[in-house]
Amino acid sequence: MLGKSLENLKQMNQMRVRMKRLEKELQALSFEGKSKNEWVTCISDGKLTVQEIRIEDELLAKNDKKLLQKSIKQAVNQSIDLAQKAAEERMGEFKGLLSNMP
Repeated sequence: MLGKSLENLKQMNQMRVRMKRLEKELQALSFEGKSKNEWVTCISDGKLTVQEIRIEDELLAKNDKKLLQKSIKQAVNQSIDLAQKAAEERMGEFKGLLSNMP
């Protein structure tokens, strides 16, 4: 019984180390999302943090606030969506580990 508990603690510790490593890996990744008109680009990391937003001069020259807002929203949403999908793929390995835990 004690041996099984120690083994479970060991497995949990190993999983914690893997999770920390995965967090660092995800944070180092970049995901680029663009608006449909391609005038706004959003770069986010794998932890869903926006790192950069670029707006093309053509969009600013239009002086259209609603178009600017819509374009930013599209680029941010696409960037975050790509990051979420990558995180889900990488988290897949933990599903198997968790199912083996008591």
